Amino acid sequence: MITLRLGAAIAGAAALLVSLAACSAVATTASPTPTATSTPLAAAPAPAAKPVAAPAQPAAPTASPACAGNQPGIKHIIVSISEQHLYACDGQALLADAPVTTGASAITNVNDATPTGTFHITNKIRNTVLAGSDVNGPWNDPVQYWMPFSGGYGFHDASWQTFPLGSPLYKTQGSHGCVHLPLDVIATLFNWAQVGTIVTIQS
Repeated sequence: MITLRLGAAIAGAAALLVSLAACSAVATTASPTPTATSTPLAAAPAPAAKPVAAPAQPAAPTASPACAGNQPGIKHIIVSISEQHLYACDGQALLADAPVTTGASAITNVNDATPTGTFHITNKIRNTVLAGSDVNGPWNDPVQYWMPFSGGYGFHDASWQTFPLGSPLYKTQGSHGCVHLPLDVIATLFNWAQVGTIVTIQS
């Protein structure tokens, strides 16, 4: 019985040795030794130099009349209710401008006009629901970007709006006082503006 166990142990050790030898053989491939040659080699012709165009430089931002009164280095978002337009100024350069929809100021039984004056961005929130109610009923509006600037008034996208941004229809079909923006523009402003960025709403 001892002899059989000893024989099995010896056979197992031999198999393990063969297995280890096979694994190590993969990584040890001999490289041929290079030999010197006395045959002179012809010199390769030098490649011809090709002119390389300089990379295009991005255009420097230019001053805009909409941003003329802004101080250098100051971020400022300006909304004109009469124009239904927004201007985002970085110093005196125009970062972005876009049509907007402001509050439904011509509805007589509620006060949905967008407030005018100078404010500041007070928060930045992604993917939320704006809820409220008035004498006409409640609303629950999902938005991807929300940047309030005065209490419950702020900038946001408005996927449910059925008429074009910038339209005079805002007077009767506009927001509850917020400023609706195109999705790509509110995304740009959300990434660019900080809490505290100046907001001016003009009549």
